[in-house]
Amino acid sequence: MSGIYRRPAVMAILVASLLAVPPRAAATDDFTLPFVNPAVPLNYGVDRDPRVGYQLDWTGQLWHDNAAHFGRVYDQHTGIDYGLASLSLVASARNGTVVDIEEGFGTNDHGAAGNFVRVRHPDGRDTLYYHLAQNGALVSVGQAVLAGQTIARSGCSGNCSGPHLHFELLQLSGGVWRSVDPQGGHLWTTWPGRVPYLAAYTAESNSSTVAIKRLATSSHWVEFRNTGGRSWSRDASGSRLLLGTWNPAARSSVFRAADWPSYWIATYLDQATVAPDGIGRFTFGLRAPSTTGSYSEAFNLRVDPVSWFDHARLGGYYVPLYVYSGQQP
Repeated sequence: MSGIYRRPAVMAILVASLLAVPPRAAATDDFTLPFVNPAVPLNYGVDRDPRVGYQLDWTGQLWHDNAAHFGRVYDQHTGIDYGLASLSLVASARNGTVVDIEEGFGTNDHGAAGNFVRVRHPDGRDTLYYHLAQNGALVSVGQAVLAGQTIARSGCSGNCSGPHLHFELLQLSGGVWRSVDPQGGHLWTTWPGRVPYLAAYTAESNSSTVAIKRLATSSHWVEFRNTGGRSWSRDASGSRLLLGTWNPAARSSVFRAADWPSYWIATYLDQATVAPDGIGRFTFGLRAPSTTGSYSEAFNLRVDPVSWFDHARLGGYYVPLYVYSGQQP
C-alpha cells in the first residue's frame, strides 16, 4: 500500500511518458479518477511484474533495474500515486460502501502505517485511498458513497516522502486480496481516465446582454460539453445534474421564473443522459424584476447530491441582463 514521491527534473519527462500511450483506446469498466482536479499529475503507476528488479509499467514498457521511473512505475508498487497537495479533495472512484477507515496518524507522519479509506463496490472489488491527512476521512464505516463523492482529504501519512494519494484497486482471489492495475487494464469509464465531473462552456442562446422588459419572461438556454468521466443524468434517483444559482451558491434569484424547480434551481438537464464528450443543454426562463437597470446572474452546475462543479473551469458562467420599461432600448 505504500508509495514514494519524487519531483521530476523537468516536465518533459511526464510529457514523454504520456506520449507513449496510444491516443484513444476502449475503456472496459466503471472507475473514474479518485480526485476532482484534472491538473493533478501521475507520479507512479502499478508495477505489473511481480519479480524484484523488474518493472512493467502501464504502457507495457519493461525495465530491468532498481530505479524509480517518474510518471511510469517503481519496483513492487501495488497502486497508483497521484501528486495531490496536502488536504486536497479525494473522491470515490465508483459507487460503493465504506468498509474500513484509519485516520489517527499525523497528516505528515512518516511511519510504516498511514491513514486511509477503503470502499467496497457492488461487484466485490475494493478501492483503497491511502496517505490521507489526520482525521482526513469525510465518511464513516458502513456509509454508502456515490461515484465522484468527496470521501477524504489527502496528506502524507505512512510510508511517504511527499504529499500524494496512493490509489489501489483490490480484488479477492483465492482468499487473498490482490492488486489490480486499473490504468494498464483500461478500467476507467474513458481512456485516458478522467476526473468524475467536469464541463466546458460551449454556447448559449444569447451570449451578449439579455434585455428583458420589467416583469416579463425570456427563455434562455446554455450548453456545456461533458469533459468528465461520468455520464450526466436528468433522473431524480441520484447524481442528478442541475443548473443552480452561484456566488453565493444556492441563493434566491430575483430572476426566478415560473419554470424554475426551486428558488435556486434554474433547471435540470434537458436530455435524459449525456455521455462523456457529449453536449448537454439547460433551458430555463428569466423573469425580470420590477426594478430596471443592469444585472449579472451567475450560475453553476451541480451533480446533486454529490458536489458543485469547479465554477472557474466551467468558464465562470453568468448571464448579463438589462431590465427596461417601455420600448426595448
